[in-house]
Amino acid sequence: MTSQATHEDAKLLLQLYDLRREKKLRQARDFVGRELKFKDFKDFQKRYPDASKGGLFIGMVLGYWDMACTLVAKGLIAEDLFNATNYEHVAVWQKLKPVIEGWRKQYNYPDFAKSLEAVASRHPAAASVQGEDDKKGKAKKKPPADKDKKSARSDEAAKKAAKPRDAEEEEGDEEEHAVEPDDEDDD
Repeated sequence: MTSQATHEDAKLLLQLYDLRREKKLRQARDFVGRELKFKDFKDFQKRYPDASKGGLFIGMVLGYWDMACTLVAKGLIAEDLFNATNYEHVAVWQKLKPVIEGWRKQYNYPDFAKSLEAVASRHPAAASVQGEDDKKGKAKKKPPADKDKKSARSDEAAKKAAKPRDAEEEEGDEEEHAVEPDDEDDD
């Protein structure tokens, strides 16, 4: 899905970034990226009931990324621009895929988080993330051959990029960064 990015795309993307910086969402993203662990959907339900802190954090992160991906899926943000500046949604989809599939069955809602799934699955790095997930637990990962070391370093850099970077900003940076609407008339 290639379209020419516009200034409006950039504005929306920056507004999404600004939302990501909100203190509670940063905590939720950090929780999902670093602390969320489960074996399967049943284990997930035991560990993270809906009203638990973890359950609420997961809902916040899932809601944010599905909303962001919906803007892309509906053509409001150019997908190439979105993918050039985001990777975290791919990691969120891969990590929560068994949960989302479980919820789809449990609530008979097959389209739940479909935008997240679609956009994350089309990301250029999605295949390499999926390949790594398929190998987990099945066989030990072989060390990369010399010619593959550069590729392995790129994959490692992509994994680091998936972690919430802005969660590591200084604690003293509590200033709100709300995006103000244009005061100009668009005549």
